[in-house]
Formats: sequence, C-alpha cells, structure tokens
Amino acid sequence: MGIITVLCSTFAVLLLIVSKAFSGKEFELSPQDGWYNNLIHPDWGAIDGHLLRRSRVAFSDGVYEPSGKDRPNPLTISKEVHDGPAGLGSLRNRTAFLVYFGQQVVEEILDAQRPGCPREFFNIPVPPGHDYDPERKGNIELPLHRTRFDQRTGMSPNNPRQQLNEITPYIDGGLFYGTSKAWTDSLREFKDGPLRGRLAALNPYADIKDSFPARNTIRLPMANPPPPREHVLKPVDRFWRLGNPRGNENPFLLAFGVLWFRWHNYMANEIATNNPSYTDEEVFNEARKFVIAHHQKIVMYDWLPTWLGLNSTLQKIFEIPRYDLTDPKNSYDPNVHPGIAAEFQSAAMRFGHTLVTPGTWIRDKKCDFKKLQLNIPGSPSSVHALRTCNSYWNPQEFLAGPTANIDELLMGLTSTLSEREDHIVVPDLRKHLFGPLEFSRRDLIAINIQRARDHGLPDYNTIREAYGLPRRQTWEEINNATYENGTLYMEGPINNLRRVYGNASKPDNVDLFPAGLLETTPNGVGETFRAIILDQFLRIRQSDRFWFENTKNGLFTQDELEQIRNVTIYGIVTKVTHIGPDDIQRNPFLLTDSPCPQPKQLVADGYETFNGTDTTLVIEQCTPLKYYDYFSGSEVSFALTFFFLGFCIAIAFGVLFLLAKYGQKRKLQVMGQNAPINVDPDTFLTTEWTGPKDGDRNIRVKFDLPRKKIHITDRIKRPLRMIDLRQTTGNVHILLSNDKQRRLMSFRVPGEIDLILRFEDEIYRGEFVLKLETFLQNIMVSCEKEMFPDSKILKDAETKENRKKLLDKVFRAICLQAFRASNDEAKLHVESKLANEVSRIQMTRTEFADALGLKTNSIFVRNMFLMVDKDKNGFVSFQEFMDMFVILARGNAAEKAKLLFNMNDVRGRGYLAKADFGKMIKSMLDLSDGSLKDDQVNQLINALYSRAGLRSTDNMNFETFKQIFASDEYEQIFETASLKLGGQANLEKSFRSRRQTFIDGFTRGTDKDNLPQAPLARSKSQVAIRTNPRVQPNTKWGKRKFACFHWVENNRRQIFWVTLYILITIGIFVERAHYYSFEREDYGLRRIAGYGVTVTRGAASVMMWTYSTLLVTMSKNTITFLRETFLHRFIPFDSAYAMHKLIAIVALLFTVVHCFGHGINFYHISTHANVDMNCQFPEYFRATDALINFHYWAWQTITGITGIVLVLLVIIMYVFALPYARRHVFGAFWVTHTLYVLLYAFMILHGSGRLVQEPLTHYYLLGPLILFILDKVVSISRRKIPIQVTKVELLPSDVTSLTFKRPLNFDYKSGQWVRISCQNLGEHEYHPFTLTSAPHEENLSLHIRALGPWTMNLRKTYDINNREDKPLPMLNMDGPFGEGHQDWYRFQVSVLVGGGIGVTPFASILKDIVHKSKMGTKFPCEKVYFLWVTKTQRQFEWMTDIVREVESSDHRNMVSTHIFITQFQQKYDLRTTMLYICERHFQKIAGRSLFTGLKAVTHFGRPEFVDFLRSLHDEHPDVNQIGVFSCGPPPMTLAVERACSKVKQLKNFPSYQHHFENF
Repeated sequence: MGIITVLCSTFAVLLLIVSKAFSGKEFELSPQDGWYNNLIHPDWGAIDGHLLRRSRVAFSDGVYEPSGKDRPNPLTISKEVHDGPAGLGSLRNRTAFLVYFGQQVVEEILDAQRPGCPREFFNIPVPPGHDYDPERKGNIELPLHRTRFDQRTGMSPNNPRQQLNEITPYIDGGLFYGTSKAWTDSLREFKDGPLRGRLAALNPYADIKDSFPARNTIRLPMANPPPPREHVLKPVDRFWRLGNPRGNENPFLLAFGVLWFRWHNYMANEIATNNPSYTDEEVFNEARKFVIAHHQKIVMYDWLPTWLGLNSTLQKIFEIPRYDLTDPKNSYDPNVHPGIAAEFQSAAMRFGHTLVTPGTWIRDKKCDFKKLQLNIPGSPSSVHALRTCNSYWNPQEFLAGPTANIDELLMGLTSTLSEREDHIVVPDLRKHLFGPLEFSRRDLIAINIQRARDHGLPDYNTIREAYGLPRRQTWEEINNATYENGTLYMEGPINNLRRVYGNASKPDNVDLFPAGLLETTPNGVGETFRAIILDQFLRIRQSDRFWFENTKNGLFTQDELEQIRNVTIYGIVTKVTHIGPDDIQRNPFLLTDSPCPQPKQLVADGYETFNGTDTTLVIEQCTPLKYYDYFSGSEVSFALTFFFLGFCIAIAFGVLFLLAKYGQKRKLQVMGQNAPINVDPDTFLTTEWTGPKDGDRNIRVKFDLPRKKIHITDRIKRPLRMIDLRQTTGNVHILLSNDKQRRLMSFRVPGEIDLILRFEDEIYRGEFVLKLETFLQNIMVSCEKEMFPDSKILKDAETKENRKKLLDKVFRAICLQAFRASNDEAKLHVESKLANEVSRIQMTRTEFADALGLKTNSIFVRNMFLMVDKDKNGFVSFQEFMDMFVILARGNAAEKAKLLFNMNDVRGRGYLAKADFGKMIKSMLDLSDGSLKDDQVNQLINALYSRAGLRSTDNMNFETFKQIFASDEYEQIFETASLKLGGQANLEKSFRSRRQTFIDGFTRGTDKDNLPQAPLARSKSQVAIRTNPRVQPNTKWGKRKFACFHWVENNRRQIFWVTLYILITIGIFVERAHYYSFEREDYGLRRIAGYGVTVTRGAASVMMWTYSTLLVTMSKNTITFLRETFLHRFIPFDSAYAMHKLIAIVALLFTVVHCFGHGINFYHISTHANVDMNCQFPEYFRATDALINFHYWAWQTITGITGIVLVLLVIIMYVFALPYARRHVFGAFWVTHTLYVLLYAFMILHGSGRLVQEPLTHYYLLGPLILFILDKVVSISRRKIPIQVTKVELLPSDVTSLTFKRPLNFDYKSGQWVRISCQNLGEHEYHPFTLTSAPHEENLSLHIRALGPWTMNLRKTYDINNREDKPLPMLNMDGPFGEGHQDWYRFQVSVLVGGGIGVTPFASILKDIVHKSKMGTKFPCEKVYFLWVTKTQRQFEWMTDIVREVESSDHRNMVSTHIFITQFQQKYDLRTTMLYICERHFQKIAGRSLFTGLKAVTHFGRPEFVDFLRSLHDEHPDVNQIGVFSCGPPPMTLAVERACSKVKQLKNFPSYQHHFENF
C-alpha cells in the first residue's frame, strides 16, 4: 500500500508540474477519464468501472445467467401495474424542466446501457393479445441486448459478472466535454482572439444567445438509433457536437446540452475579457473548471432536494448536508468509492420515468402557446404541444427549426407540469419508446425490469435489507400513504402487483423497480429509492477530490466559492438565451410563480383540442410500431450471387464441351484436308464414335462390293471391325442427325454394333450416304433412312460397351453350363430376366474372335466360326457357341479330335486334302505367332502322314486324323486337358530358332525311343512348382465378400494411409467445430449465425489442410526420392496420384460445405443491425446509418470477393480436371491446373481479411508450400534432355511402346527407371516408367500401358491416326533412378517374381541376362528363375515377345521361366479358359505354348512360394545365398516375404535376401 501511495503522489506532482505550462493561476486539472481523481485508488471513479453492489449477487447460476427466471413477464408487469389514466399532473408542482434536467444528470454520471460485445440477446417475449402483436402471431419478441460487462468477470461464483459504467460517476463535466481529451479536443474551436477557450459552434461569431454547437461533420461516435417517426437510418453528422454521446436523443435533453454549451462559451468570454493574457488553453480550462462547479452546485443543492421530496407546502423534505471539511462524513474521503450502484442504475434513478410528460408546451414570452407544424403522415398538420414519442432522435428541428426555437422550448418546459408522482408511466415511454430499426417502438418499463434481471439484482426485500431498511412483511406495507380523503394512495396498483406475481402473503421475489415505484407518495420518491439515490449522490460528493467545495484542491478561492453558490439554473438560462428575468419563474423546477402556467395538462393519446374556439389538437398520436427485415435489399444480390456461381459451373461445362467439340471438328478438318478422298472412291476417312467411355477414333471405311462387306480399319489399315452383309435379310437403317452441323450418321445392321460416324461437314456426309445407299442397292439389301437429333442417335446407339456387357452375360451363362456334371445339365440356366435376352444373342465374327482372344482375320478363327455357325446365317448363336464350348471343356479325346477335324473340313466332304491339312498346321502356328516356310510345312506334313501310314497324295479321313491326334499315346493328354489340371512340363531341349520349334518338337514326339519322355516334365530338375488356385464362393454374397477381402489385401497400405488421412481430416473439422460451438461462445458469432458458423469454420480448416497437403502430392521429386528409401515399404508412393485425387475430392466436398454454410451465415448476418455486426467484425466497421447487406459482405470485402474468386477458380480447375476433359482437352486441363498459383494466393488473401479469426492458413500451408517450392526449383533447375522418339508401336491391351534415342553419357543398369514428359502434354509434367531396354542396347525403350489420363493421352498423341503425318513429339527425360532389382547379378541364384504391371522392371533384366551370357561376361549370377504371375497374358503381350527373345537367345539355359495365370473359371474369362484347353494339346505336340509360342511352363493358379524356395535348395545345394526380387501388388510381395522368412528358419538352408517394390 505504501508503494502505491508513493507512486500516486508522484503522479500528482507530475500533474502539478504540467499545470504550470500556462501563465495563469495554477491548479490541477480534473481528469476527464476519472483516473487518479483518487490518488490512493487511482481506478476508483474511472471510466469503465464496475457497477457497485450493495446487495448480494442473484444471478440464477451464481455467475452470469439473469436473475428472476421464475418471475412474470416484464411486459405483463408493465401493462398490469404501470398503465393508467393519462393527464394526471404533479401534486407538488414539479415541472417538465425538473424531469428533463434529471435526465441530463443521469447522462452525466451514468452510462451502462451499451450492449456488450459480442451481443447477447435477452429479448422479452410478447404475451398473447399485447399491442406489439396485433396479428397474434405468438412468436414476437421485444429485442433487448444484455449490458456490456468486464470480460474478466463472469467466470465463477467467486467472480460473477460485473457490468461497467462507461463514463465517470463524478459530476465532472463529462456531459459537456466528454470523458477523454480526444473527444474534448474535437469539441473545441482552438482559436485565439475573441474565440479563445470556446467550444466549436455552427457560427463561431454569432451571439452566444443565438449559437449552437458545431455539426458533427467529423462523425464522432454518437448514439444514432433510427428515429421511430420516419423509421429510417440517418447519418450521424446531422447531430450537434456534444460531450454526451446520447445528447441528441430528444429535444429536451438537447436543449440542456445547448444551454451548457452556451454557458461554457459565456464563461470563456468573461474569463478572456478579464484576462487578456490568457491563452486559448488557459481560458478553456478555467471556464471548464467553473462550469463543472456550477453544475455540481445546481445538481446537488437545487435539483436533488426537489427531486427527492416536497411536502404539501412545497418545502423540501430533505436538505442535503452541507459540505464541511471538519466533518469526515460530509467532506472528501479517499476511502469512499464513488462507483454507481447497480440498484441505482437499474431501478432507483428510473423513478423519474413516472414524471415524464407525453410532451411539452411551446410558448413565447407573451404566454402565447405556439402551434407546431407537423409533417407526419396520418397526423394533423399542426398541434399545440411537442410530442415526446415523435421527437426521438430528431431534436434539432424543434430547437432551431422554422416554427420553434430553444427559447420557446425552455419556456414551455418551465410552464409544463410533470406527470403525477405515482406508478403510472406515459405511453411515450411505456409503449412508444424508440427502438432499433427492426422494432421501432419498445416498452421502457419492461426494459427497466429486464435490465435489473440482466444485472443479477435480487428481489425487492433483499435490496431493502442491504440498504438497512426493514423487509416488507405484507403487501400493504409497501405504501400506506393516503389521499386527502383518506383512501390509500397505491391500493389498486399494489393489488395488481400482488396478482401478477402471485404472492398472496408478502412481497417476496418481486422485482425492485415495480415495487420501489409503488412506494411513491405525492411528496415524491419512496423510501427505498430515496435511500439508494441519496446514498449515491452523497458518495459522489464525498469521493470527488475535485468537488468545488473541497478547498484543499486549490481550485477556488472563498470569493469564487460564494459566487458559485449563488449560481442558479435560472441565472444561466437568462444569461445565455433571450429569455428575460420575468419570462420564467425563479425556480424553473417548480411551476409555482410561473408567469405562464400551462393551459391544461397534456393527455397522452387523447384527442383534446386547445379550447372551444381553437379546435387544433393539443398533441398528436405516436407513430405506430414498425418492423424491419434487415435482409431487405439483399434478396436480389443473394439470389444473383449464387445463381452466378451456379451459372459459372454451367459455363465451365459449356466451355469444356465446346473446346472438345472444337478439337474434334479441327481434327475432322485436318483429316479432310489431308485425306486422299479421291484416290479410292470406295474408301472414306472419317471418325467413329465408339461410345461415351472410349470416345472417337479416326478410321477408314472401305466398301467391299464383291464380298458384300464393309471393312473398318485404322489409318494405317489395321483391321478394327468388319460388317458382313452377306446373310442380312432384314432392313438396315441409316440414321442421320438433323441438328447441330448435321455431321453425324449411324448405320444400324441387325446383330451388329452400330457404326456411328462423324464427318467433317454435311457435304462429306452426304457423299458417304450416297455411296452407302448405292452399295446396299448393288448387294440387294434394303435400307430405311431416318432423321433424328444427335442426342437421340447417341443415346439409342448399340455400342461396343453395351454389347460387351451383354456378351459377358452370355459367356457367364456358357461357362456355368459348360462345367456342369453331365451333359444333360448343359442347358440354359440363367436368371429369368436375362434368359430371353441371352438366348437371342447373335455373335459376329469379330465378337467371336474377341471371345477367343484371337485376331479377326485369323484362319483358325475363320474356320472355327464357319464350323460353329451351323445355320450358316453369318452369326453364332448362344446355343451354337455353347455346344462347341462344352466339347472343348469336357469332351473326350475323340470328340475333341472330331471338333478339330470338322473345323478344318470347311466343305463338309468328310476328309481333309493335304492342302487342307497344311492350312490347319499354319492356322495353329498363326495362333502362336509362329511362321514356317513352305518346305518346313511340307516336311512336317510328310512326317505326320508317314506316322499315319498315308501316302502324300492321299486324303485324310477322320479315322486317320484320330490316329495322329487322338491315338492311345495322346488320348490321355486330350482327356486330362481340362480345367482341373495344374501346370505340366514342356519339352526342355533348346532349339536353334522359333521356326524349328514345331518341327523338332513333333519329330521328337514321333521318335519311338523317346515316346515315354515327350509329354513329361523336366526329369533332371528338382525345382518344384505347385500352384494353389484361388476358388471363389458360388453365392452372390460370398463372391462380394471374397472380392472385398481380395481388394483389402491388395490395398492394405493405401487403406491405412487413407484412413489415417480421413481421421486427421475429421479431427481437424471436429476440433474447429467444437471450438466455435463451445470454446468461442464468448465471441457470440454462433448465437447470430447458429451452428452454421461452426460447420463453416470446421470446413475452412479442413480446406486449409487439404489444399495444403495437395502440394505434397504435387512434389514429385520428393516423392521420387522417398520412393527409393526404406519408406517405400510403408508408404505407397506410387499411389500419390490416386491420393491427390482423393484429397482433391475431400477438398471439393468441404469447399461446397463451406460455400453453402457461408451462404447461410451471410443470410443470418445480413438480418442483423449494423451496430451488432460492427461488434462482431471490427475490421469491417460501418457507419451507423449504413445498412450492411449481403452485397456488401460478398462483393465489397476482401474476404467476400476473394471467396468468390476462389469458388470460380475451383469451378474451373475441377471441371477441367474431370476424366472427360483429360481425355478430350488435355491441354485445357493442363492450363487450368496451373491456376493453382492463383488459388493459393487468393486463399492467403481470403484469410487475411480477418473476418472471423486471425489467419490460420500459414500454419497449414507454410511447410507444404516450402517443400513444393523447393521441389519446383529442382524441377526447373534440372537439365532437361529433349529426346527424339524414333519408333512407336501401339501394342494390344492399350500398351504403347516408345523407342527413343539414348543420350550421350547416359549410363544405367537394368531394372532402373526414368521420368519422362511429353512436350505436347506439358513439358513439366513428369511420370515415372521402368526402362524395358537393356544397358547394351543402342536405344532406350519404354512400354507404357494406358491406364490413367496422362498415359491415355500419350497413346493418343503418338497414334499415327491422330498425328496426321506430323513428326513424333519430343520427350524430356530425367534419370535414371535406381531400385533394388538392379542388384540381381550379385547373387549366384536369383529369383525374379513379377506380378501384374510389376513385371516391367524384369524386361530389362532378362535381356541384360541373356546379353551378358552371350558375351561371356563374368558375373556371380549363374541361374535366374523368372516367375511371371498375371491374371491373363492378354494385358502383357509385349512382355511375351521379350520372354520369347530371351528364350531364343538363352543358349546357356540360364533363365527358367514360369507363367502363372491366376484368372480362371471364376472370372469367366473365355480367353483364359480356351488358353488352358488348347495350351495342353498344343504343348504336348510342339513343346511350346500355343498362344505365346514360349517354352515357358504355363500354370493355372497362384504359386506356392514356400515349396518353390525349398526346392531351390535341392536344386542348388551348394548355394549359401539366394536373391529374391519381387515387384507387383502388395499381397504378392507380402506372400514372397513370408515365404522367405519361413524358409530362412529351416536348418542348413541358404539365406534368402528379399528385395521388393510395390506397384
């Protein structure tokens, strides 16, 4: 305490030193903000001090929840207790002048009504039948905010909420000068000469009696509610500049503000005149000192006693004790707290509301009560009195208007009798008080009661006890005053109060204000209110160090004190106005001795006229209650904004489709310009639409009149399909488009897939149609031509995709029937809804070839098709195909031989000529991509004929044919060639060339000495290969379960990381949502916008998270680097692209949530008052007269406009990232995706607006952004090698083979990979691919399968059909990069296991092995086992070629290859099933695979790795370490890893070093 005293004293000395800055009399300036008025307690009496509490806190929860929850509705109390007859005048002659002077006294010491920030609503429900609910909606509430409070309070019962007084409680001139120096300075003139020390005036040089304060052009933050008369917001600069922010509320309060403004300037003028040497500052401070003293004297000694009570003789009942320095109770005491009591603020000082008049008379000096001209719709043109309710916030017009002036208003106030001292409150306060724009009229009495509850005041009796008064035990004790006739003064109102509260016995749990007001007697304030008011004012005087009577402060001399004591309000009025000494009474507070008493008491809401001759109304009616919807004016902007964003989506799609169409049209134009149309009149170059999934392809259409066929090939004349019209009997249809550019045509043939063509223009289409019609006429096929819209043709088209779905059902039904136990069961048993559709299927030759997995123009296919087509209609029916398939699947040796014989006996003669037999051999070789010279074919035929005992000129009948292919030796082979067999061995002996394979294999098979060995497995090798076919369940749900488990097994790492990412995302969302739902409840935004704000904030954080992590998935160099580390075992870096798409989808989802949430939030925000939103969004402060609508938030704030831009960027980027865009307009996709730079820039700007919170984007974005920038720097700085592509092959199964020049000094190892970009597809977009060329080769090669958008576009880019003779696009290459597979040569025995696409690294390794073997290069590796595990070889035909090359060059027998086909009957893959059946037959004869031409053993099922690895020890007993290299899907590499771990545990077995990569 001592230290504080020393510091305070030091500060006081500093103030004294500062006060010596001017040459006048030295004195200490009273602090405007109240700080250090009390040197011991510097904050006592300072602005924003707590309201004091004499009574206990009564919050319902003890902390902050309002009290009185179990008490009646305040509106009900107001109506039942405080309503009454109007026009009852004061019984003690109190004037309206006294009442409104009292209001300015309150404004001097108390301001605790500003709402808190954030806003807390404490609305009052409007009871049924109330005037505020004339339509009886039942959901109307009178709006009310809770009072501002100290944010450090309200935390616990030990620290309950404490409301604040925003001004000082001292009578220190804050009403005139403001409570801060900045505010005071804004009111001053700051001029020398005659204007020294003055307050700024409208006309500084006008006479003081005619002067008014300057207009508020500097926009001081004065209270500015909407005037309820006009019900519009008006600018704050219309007000006059005053120290009191609420000084312009009504003309009566403003009149006193002008009065004190003039009095200051009057005093300043007097001081400046008497002290010519005083500066402007000295004059102002001197005048301020005296004005404050005058105000203190008038309030404490003139106004307060009259206010507290007068007896029937108008004598003051209470005399204020004189200020006596010798009496500690009546002089300055620093230990007395001046703070305003909550009871005083919430109830006691509101006693004056019962005295407020409904208006005031306006008169001149001659007692002429003036008429006022009105301009109120629905009101009379003139009245005699100024109505209070219609003058709120329009005060100037009644003080300086054309029909009234301040002098007449002040004289009218002195002549107007106040309302009676009772419980009744005039409608101007009780029903028609001003309110916010949305509720223009409110009930002040209800607000008084609700405000006390807001402040947590206890009940009436508890507060009486706190002030030392006894509790009221009965209702009658509240007021026992009587009228002169002896009746109780408040008997009726007290009974009403008892009825409303329902307390029959005593007034407990009753609100302070209604009970305290019912204590009122004709003399004035009742006992409770009087005790509270007197206590407050005495504490204010006693605690004020700068009180004018405290001579210790050195402010005034004794002479000056006497002068101050002689100052009266009467003297001030007569000195600063034109009102003469005899124009008003000496005591304006009382009507006694008034020279002009009022003509009659003003009656609110009456229709009284002035007198019998003057029928002008005395007073007009209050304008009615009006509502306002703050969303008004936002409807159009709100709707158009969201319509605009939605329309932008449509525009983006429209532009996408237009670009796609334009690109397609451009291709057609180029095709038309370059196509040699006139070279062959039977050939047309056009584009075929193959379906919504596969899109368009450039084709040639050739009419083959002699063969009655239409051939469709690509531009390099590779066959695509064929339409055979030889067997067509019905009509064919030509469908032509009749809209758009009329470029589309569909040719529909029964049983065929529709041929849908797009032409360059309508003319070219016409030429084609004419040629087609001529062709059909020549082959005698009738046609019908029809016109339809484009959309109709495409929608109804029979596409390859639709046809394939139907054929899949057919093949499924065939397989189900073909593998039944008996032939009797081989009938059509499919679902009833499909039975009819499947049974009527007719397969074309092209579809038949696809079903077998063979080429359409294959002789084998041709012969088999002709054989199966029993009815010779040019199609294969379901039953015909199944009959053939049953024989192949379950027939005996004779049946299969008969099938083969009939297939080649095309003419049905019952025998095969030698030429026919030769064609059969060639067709079988054709299946295996083999070729034989004529002499070699003849050599083979002679050998076969010799074995059958035939001469070379003889024909071969079935019996002879059977001797060759179904003899006793091979009968078992045919019998066991079923789907239940595992892998069987092939001939082991190496042959010099492929052409010798078939001959030598068969010759060896005909050597009698070797007959037993020909069909057997390798007799010398001890390597065991056993398969474990995975059998699917037969039930529907079992299959789904199997597929689910299989998918989980394949993607377990991806599932883990995706799950983790989603969980983190959910966690971020939940954390933010919880934070804004509960932890930021004090912010208040949720109470305005609802829980939508929690959703949007959660979504915003998720967006920051997702869009930031997208940068990680775009850091391709980093991913490439990490992929080479041990982390690749745990993180599927190869799934970065899929993860990128997943994150983008999540980001889009929460972007949509965020946008829709903000639409809802902005709606709620747009339905609230500006002042409320200024509190929530201080960064976006708006003037009180400006209505903030949706248009402002969306289009005039940085947050709104950047948000809209971000939505547009997202729309553009996402629309052009769709698969359709990447397929058709990849360039547009690439360009729009570069907008990510703007996306992140605007995202940062979006958060910088600080609309709701401090920016958080950098917390999420900084790390990924730095990583991405560094990654980009690496990409930009990397030396790019432009490489010329020398050869392109479009291989089956959508594999693109690229051969390109090997750069100088480019050294690499087999098994390594590179990153390439195509300059036509964006030179900065790199993708990794494994090199399939070997280090010794001159060129580099890649085999790229078209799976994703980039690889599919790459295939299209290099397709000769799309290049139109343009040079091959250049590549950029980066690399090479290493993998563990490159160490294969370090081990004496290496095992290479490739699964699926993971087989590609081994292409280079296998070729390198053979090369090193040929060159005699010495390296540790002596034996390599290559296990190729694949669903079907059909997807990797190119790998078959590489394996075949290895086999033909592997003279040291270094590589042993095994192929495992895992897709089988369960998948109903007809190609694989036929492979198995034919494979076994051909392999026994030729020693090679029928379909691949490989010596490699083909197995059906999954390999048993444990058995295989164990057998390696038996095969290579001296090897101590074996390298195992696997590459493929995770389940396969995991199975290999487990097998290695298991075998390692065996005693005396070698160490198996496993290296794996996952794809």
